[in-house]
Amino acid sequence: MARPNTQAERREDILQAAISLVGEADLAVLTIPQIADKLGKTANAIRYYYPDVESLIAELARRSDIRFFENRRTLTDKIPDPIDRLDAMMAAGLPSGSDDAEWRVIWMAVLDAGFELHNRKDVQSIYHRQVDLYESLLNDGARTGAFALQQETRDIAMTLMSMEDYLGYRIVARDPQMSREVALRLMKGYATVATQSQSR
Repeated sequence: MARPNTQAERREDILQAAISLVGEADLAVLTIPQIADKLGKTANAIRYYYPDVESLIAELARRSDIRFFENRRTLTDKIPDPIDRLDAMMAAGLPSGSDDAEWRVIWMAVLDAGFELHNRKDVQSIYHRQVDLYESLLNDGARTGAFALQQETRDIAMTLMSMEDYLGYRIVARDPQMSREVALRLMKGYATVATQSQSR
């Protein structure tokens, strides 16, 4: 059996290969043989760490939590102005562009879960943890007087997160009428109305 550090390295290699493959295709179905071929390994060598594609996608979804939850929380905690903080939160949640492989991974996880999110808490929690971030940020802004919230805080937070998800999907799906710039403009427009603030 491989040593723990070697196992961690192998897992990381597999995950990076999977992300790379997702970035090269339009949300194509990922397969263990594809990953094995990219790494020059056998399919069984990959299955030693991830027995099936579902377990691999679930792990990739959990990794996305680092970028879209932990890293965003760290980023926004460093910004004192609530309006600037909300703008940074929205910008950091959208894909960098149509080739954003990590964003494609998230949507693979969502598509893999289908209409059974109640059975896939790993995928379900990605959305709700980020809603919590928005809600906390909005409440902080309301307490300081920067925001005059026009709806329940949770409703605004869920709407912003839903916009982020769907508009982000349109970007990585290469909708020619949707870009990061357009998505951010739409989100800022709603946020300005919902918080009665002047988004910068």
